[in-house]
Amino acid sequence: MKPGSSSNRSRNGSDRSARRFPITDCDYQAPPYIDRSGGHCANVPAPSFRSISRDYFRNEARYTFASEAALFALITMTAAVAMASGAVAAIDFLRALGYL
Repeated sequence: MKPGSSSNRSRNGSDRSARRFPITDCDYQAPPYIDRSGGHCANVPAPSFRSISRDYFRNEARYTFASEAALFALITMTAAVAMASGAVAAIDFLRALGYL
């Protein structure tokens, strides 16, 4: 049940002293029959995190795992090549300065 509201405009629209916002019923109370323990209509136990994870990996993750693993390997190899190239450049720089 929503709080009630009403418009404050006068019938002819010429009343400048009327409020600009509708009056809201601030004495709203929730009906006593609402279940405040999570909204379950029946006493159905909530699924555990383990069963949710098991269902996800059994049904949904199977299809995307191979593509995500390949993408992860590609990103890892790209980062490794970039880091190796940076290390070689740093060694060449130190050698040019005479430290090595």
